[in-house]
Amino acid sequence: MITGHGDDIFQYPDVRYNFSSNVYPFGPSLRLKEHLRQCVDKIGCYPSPLAGNLVELIARKEEVTSSKVLVTSGAVEAFYLIAELFAGKRSLIFTPSFSEYEDACLRFGHCIEFRPHCEASTADYSTHDLVWICNPNNPDGAVYDTAFLCQKIKEHPATLFVVDEAYIEFTKCATSLVPLVQEHGNIVVVKSMTKRYAIPGLRLGYLMAGHKITDALKRMVMPWRINTLAIEAGIFCLQERDSEPFPVGRLLDESLRVQQDINRLKGFRVCPSSTTFFLVEGPVEASILKNRLAEEHGILIRDASNFRGLGERHFRVSVRAEDENNILINVLKQWS
Repeated sequence: MITGHGDDIFQYPDVRYNFSSNVYPFGPSLRLKEHLRQCVDKIGCYPSPLAGNLVELIARKEEVTSSKVLVTSGAVEAFYLIAELFAGKRSLIFTPSFSEYEDACLRFGHCIEFRPHCEASTADYSTHDLVWICNPNNPDGAVYDTAFLCQKIKEHPATLFVVDEAYIEFTKCATSLVPLVQEHGNIVVVKSMTKRYAIPGLRLGYLMAGHKITDALKRMVMPWRINTLAIEAGIFCLQERDSEPFPVGRLLDESLRVQQDINRLKGFRVCPSSTTFFLVEGPVEASILKNRLAEEHGILIRDASNFRGLGERHFRVSVRAEDENNILINVLKQWS
């Protein structure tokens, strides 16, 4: 999907409050920006073909062997690579969820079955080659039970579980399945570095899987896909930024407050979320609300009506600082 994602700030002339993207709301650190300025001269040379130095740091952080790690150009590239590796296979996608799973599968000829999330416990996983899981789920912030996922992965060794953990640092209710990568060959865990470190413009993510899958993917990818500044940013973040406390508790408290305040507005219904983002069903079409908020108030929300399984009035909000959140709530009152 080239268009229709959040963070389409480029379409509007004066967006001051961006609630549309599930990224750490306070931006990249000043020290990271300064570090990248000092690294600019490095763009005169080719980067490492597979971002080897960054791979080693990721492996150390995640406690997996480096041969099981592949750095990608954002988490999205990981989904397309996996779909290509298993071209023509049968995929199960629970909805609503991130649209790029479907787009990647369609591009490489997968036969896709869509099931609502409420049927995850009753679905027949054995009839599918791949199952795509977003945990926490985008766009509604729903969290899968860890024991449930572990059980399904162990019960269905012939089915590959692609687990997207792009937002796992934005909740306290989900547990990473990375430890299963060491034990089971039928799981791929995908992570994003753009959300936690607020660097979506640098396009940086990674996947972890068994040797058979990562070796096959490494034979597929082009060399030098990950640019020098992205690699430098990733190394800096893992070495320096991770030493700083991530205020997930404060963000979650604010998310809960904003959810409750919006839910009190007549005509607005919030889907409860355990993350820093959540779905809202509003009183008018989300596309109309989005355009009016952007053009008249400089506020950008995510029109979520293009998520499979959602309606035309659904939109998504990712919380920001308290004063900015209050501005959003006060503007929405005008539509109540």
